[in-house]
Amino acid sequence: MNFTLPGFESWNFQIVFYGSILILEAIRDSETLSTVLQPMDDTRKAAHGLINTPSCTLIGH
Repeated sequence: MNFTLPGFESWNFQIVFYGSILILEAIRDSETLSTVLQPMDDTRKAAHGLINTPSCTLIGH
């Protein structure tokens, strides 16, 4: 599922399922940031946190 969020127009976001794990990815040009989401996480808050404090989730690489 790909989407954009107001305030983050230069980023594209996608939700990725890896088995039972839900991952939020933020993509801009060649840069990809990702974080694991919990089922009740607010996507907008998670995106804001991901952009302001990047982390990397490497699952299946």
